[in-house]
Amino acid sequence: MRPRAIRSSGSDPFFDGVLRIDMHTHSSYSRDSIISPMELFEAWKRTGIISLVCDHDTLEGSLRVMRAIHAEDPEVPSVLAEEVTTREGEIIGLFLSEEIPPGLPATETLDIIHGQGGLSLLPHPFSEYRSHTLEARARNALVEDLDLVEGYNARNILDEEDRLAVVFATGMGIPFTVGSDAHTTLELGRVWMEVPPFESPRELLKGIAGAPYTFRRMNRGVHLLTHVVKWGRETFS
Repeated sequence: MRPRAIRSSGSDPFFDGVLRIDMHTHSSYSRDSIISPMELFEAWKRTGIISLVCDHDTLEGSLRVMRAIHAEDPEVPSVLAEEVTTREGEIIGLFLSEEIPPGLPATETLDIIHGQGGLSLLPHPFSEYRSHTLEARARNALVEDLDLVEGYNARNILDEEDRLAVVFATGMGIPFTVGSDAHTTLELGRVWMEVPPFESPRELLKGIAGAPYTFRRMNRGVHLLTHVVKWGRETFS
């Protein structure tokens, strides 16, 4: 889809009656991200694009960003999210009320997500270079428990990875999402979906199906920066 111009909304998150949401970002509470929660909050103030923070195995970044946004505008829907490392690979939980520990079987993680009234989102399902992409066998076995599939991830290296994800989601009748997977501020404001206002997980799920989106892939060089950040934290922490 052709990129659309970004315009500032001030404190108003709505554009022509819709919300603009980047469905997958990270804060500095992820070990490989350098975006502070305050930078994510300031990006929302500049662009009106809500970043759903899906940090690795923690809700802390998501909590901090949502609290800051709500202090500015209580009408913005609250969606707490976490990218959980299961035994078979990563699964994102949306609308969580409690943090989910890593290392559990994928099926148990999905049960916990749904037990909290949340939605499950399968990130970058056909990305071959990521070490924590959900295993194909688990992806196919658990398809009936997936609420959403990430169709476009701006950090995927190949267009084919996104194409396969969209084909998979469409074939299974699962709505697909669009996310930047941002780990640096350079990646913010480039990707979003336009969904109607919602108050519940089911309303968001309905709004995502067929929603317009804007998507621009990042240069693969961002992965080098991510590796440097992760190495530095592991080495000097």
